[in-house]
Amino acid sequence: MIFSWFFWRVFRLALIISLLFTFLFLIFQIIRLDQILFQLPLRDSLPFLLLWFLFYFSYMLPTALFIAFAFQLFELKESKKLHVIQSFGIRPINLYTRSIFMLLPVIFALSFVFSKLNEEDIGFVRRHLTLKYYAILLTSVPSKSFHTFGQFTLYVERRDGNILEGIFFKFNEGVVVAKKARVEAGTLTFEDGSLLTQREGKTFATDFKVYKLSLNRIVGDDKKTSSREHLIGIFNALSPLILMAVAYRLIWFIEHHHSFYYAVGLTSVLYQLVLLLLKQKL
Repeated sequence: MIFSWFFWRVFRLALIISLLFTFLFLIFQIIRLDQILFQLPLRDSLPFLLLWFLFYFSYMLPTALFIAFAFQLFELKESKKLHVIQSFGIRPINLYTRSIFMLLPVIFALSFVFSKLNEEDIGFVRRHLTLKYYAILLTSVPSKSFHTFGQFTLYVERRDGNILEGIFFKFNEGVVVAKKARVEAGTLTFEDGSLLTQREGKTFATDFKVYKLSLNRIVGDDKKTSSREHLIGIFNALSPLILMAVAYRLIWFIEHHHSFYYAVGLTSVLYQLVLLLLKQKL
């Protein structure tokens, strides 16, 4: 009964902490993608937000479990409840071992999530949304005026649905001037025009009948997902086994609340730095 009570307090606090961290990151994500998320239909943006929330909530949960376990154990120690528990013949180490045992389903669930999903998958979905957003912009831009969207500038003399006429299109690789263009399936197809590029301080003009420009080139290249990135996720899922052991050892050397907060905060930051270094190495 005591173990279930303690574990529920730890797990409930960990959920709250992980939700808090995830919502803070979500605010920055919405600020970064506000135009894209709010311009696209809900059926496009909602799956991305749900997938994003699932990944980052799972990503922060191991760290949140460490913080919650350390906090609850320290509170037991400070309130002398730990001595009461010991008086019933329960060793403090059992709070750690039983918590780990009860946490195993969560660890397995996190391992499954990270084996199927990683940061590059989130980036791929975000990139797909950006492509849809650019396609909407290209087919809704007012005629006879210049408009800059992210990495490109567009001027259209006339527009009829996804057919554009009298085009000036500037992007990171050059400038396209064409009589007509069609926007379809993530591709901008120019007809009867010229491509202007610069190399070594010189401008080169190439005439064409048809020139197809994939919006992928404007948004950026895809990054291939490495199987090792999934291993980092699984390492993160298994990390509560180590982090909670660290928390258990910490509370016996810390006497004051402010020292406890510093130690837990520093350990959490160092652990996130370890994950970041592992990502960069791979």
